[in-house]
Amino acid sequence: MKQAIKQIKLNLQISGEKKEVPCYVIEYTKRGQDLPQFPLGGNTVSIKKIVNGERVIYDYLPLYSGFDIETTNVITDKYKSAYMYHWQFVLASDEIGFIFLGRVWDTFKDLYTRIVDFYRLGAQRKLLVWDANLGFEFQFLRKRFQWDEENFFAREERHPLAAPTVDGWDFREALSISGGSLAQLAKDYTTTQKLKGDLDYTVQRSSKTPLTDAEKDYCINDVAILAEWSSFIFDKYIYPDKKIPLTKTGLLRSEVRNELKDLLGYQGFKDYKQLVKNAFPDCDTYQYWFRWLFRGGYVHSNIVNTGYTIYGAVGEDETSAYPAWMNFGYYPGTPFLARYDLENFEQYVKEKCCIITVKFTGIQRRTSISYESKHKCLELVDALIDNGRVAAAAEMKVVLTELDYQLYKKLYKWDRMDVICLWTSDKIRLPKFILNVLNRHYLNKAKMKKAGLSGTPEYAIEKSGVNAAYGLMVTRMELDSVKYSNNLANWQIEENDLDFEEEKSKQILLPQWGIWVTAHARWALFQPGFKIIEELGADYIIYNDTDSYKCRKHPRVLEIFEEYNKWIAKKIQAAGLTDPAFDDLGMFDLESPNITRIKTLGAKRYLTEENGKIKATVAGMPKNAIVKIEGDPFKAFDILGMELRADVSDKNTIHYEDNASEWTAPDGVKMSELSSAAIFEIAFTMKLDKFYRRFIEQGLEDKREVLGH
Repeated sequence: MKQAIKQIKLNLQISGEKKEVPCYVIEYTKRGQDLPQFPLGGNTVSIKKIVNGERVIYDYLPLYSGFDIETTNVITDKYKSAYMYHWQFVLASDEIGFIFLGRVWDTFKDLYTRIVDFYRLGAQRKLLVWDANLGFEFQFLRKRFQWDEENFFAREERHPLAAPTVDGWDFREALSISGGSLAQLAKDYTTTQKLKGDLDYTVQRSSKTPLTDAEKDYCINDVAILAEWSSFIFDKYIYPDKKIPLTKTGLLRSEVRNELKDLLGYQGFKDYKQLVKNAFPDCDTYQYWFRWLFRGGYVHSNIVNTGYTIYGAVGEDETSAYPAWMNFGYYPGTPFLARYDLENFEQYVKEKCCIITVKFTGIQRRTSISYESKHKCLELVDALIDNGRVAAAAEMKVVLTELDYQLYKKLYKWDRMDVICLWTSDKIRLPKFILNVLNRHYLNKAKMKKAGLSGTPEYAIEKSGVNAAYGLMVTRMELDSVKYSNNLANWQIEENDLDFEEEKSKQILLPQWGIWVTAHARWALFQPGFKIIEELGADYIIYNDTDSYKCRKHPRVLEIFEEYNKWIAKKIQAAGLTDPAFDDLGMFDLESPNITRIKTLGAKRYLTEENGKIKATVAGMPKNAIVKIEGDPFKAFDILGMELRADVSDKNTIHYEDNASEWTAPDGVKMSELSSAAIFEIAFTMKLDKFYRRFIEQGLEDKREVLGH
């Protein structure tokens, strides 16, 4: 093909099989230049959607397309902008593909118009175009095209997942489905892999800066990956389900819904939906539960070990904690009823799922472990706060599940407790249609990993299904929406005109199930912890993060976790999970048997050294930055704070420029953008809250005696 500068192979997934398709790379240098005929494709795929209460059918071309740009930053103290100097676009069918490379927006808009005309795209006929990180590219595109506002979808400001134009191009984000980065997407799903290190982003370029062959290959591979990804999505989801996925949680939700229909049939499905509707809370209660009752994982640094470098520790990690307790735990199965016979309170706590609003007077922790987050307290008077968690308070009013109440009795003591109100529901196991889907993914994932297939798209699907299960359980109905308007300079968040009752009727999962998943996981996390506290002392616990422990090294610590695992083995059998693949579900694994040094400075702030390698988990700091610190990182990691220069931190930020900008490149080329986004390195600064720092310093001075050692 004479127009092509290069030919590559796309490995497309077609009818479950990989097929090599020739793909020609064409440089698009001027408007109206000669091009080969675009791929013809085949029959369109009809996808139904509800728009403004009406069912609409859209016809999507069976073509595999992706878009990406390369940009250069212009950063000063007063001015932060970026300019596109190279774009790449792929368009492929089952038989042939083309990758177009361009340098200016004018040629891309020309290609865009020619594709619209050739395929007769518009309000009903669509081209699906994948983008790795749509929020970034959209900032450059948004003032250059008119957008279909009714079908535009964003989960948060400046992060669209679906951005269709009025001309029929439907831009979709890939990473919201795959997770991770484009490199990880390629590793999990495609044959073509992302090239690394071949395009130096620190070099300022213009639309006329020559690119080497290696730099062009970097650009080519990025969209080749998106074409292969698109073929996978068409083959796996769009053709069979007649739906375009938006998120990996959405994929699992569709699978769970189909499993429910298959199990119960049409009438059974209707009856089940009615049961869910009856047990679903009203709008105010729904919001109240998620604000005050729902809690995430327990993440905390034990104050008696904070600020020290501790020599000799172990790390234990729980295997698939949330899937485990979806299988092992009980859940509210009936509408919550108010209880007024509070003399039977403890009996209800033993027998029912409970929502307890309670006021504690003179509450304080029993050891150095602080449990409750101050942000979950309805009322808090004269409180001592330990890194965001309540160590003591004159008065504290909270909303608890019965599982949290059981933890309170072990972790706190109080002068007085007043139960303000109590609601109870009968206990059930999670319905089979949920567990069937979860356990099918878990089983397949385990078997494929054992068979050495962990680098395949099939393995990535199964792993994603397991990981998305928790997200599915705790997904909330959004009562606010992110709107985009062609006529506004900026984004805006608006009150959603959501009819709560109508949305409730669509649900197949109860929100209380998500609340109890996390409650079970917290309760389970503390079970070995209580034994450690009782037998060795609370100071043997250094750090917790949702499903893991860092503990001082001691033979009894390891024995306690083994005893816990024996208890879990009985749970696995009781749940009917007889396949050996489930043998470690919910068990603690000695992931780090020989931590030579560990130092924590609070939640999501710790360093470990094992086998001579130092690792960092510090919120907001990229993990690789630790190796760039001069000297011993454990000394730099201090309660006085830590600062890393931009060239050391590896930390990036993004600046969105909503106004038009112009810049003359070093080679004299004038560049302009209508709007842009600049990603650039910044310094990393870690500072401890002044009260928390005093708390740590007090313990250091008093040898921790005042802190409940």
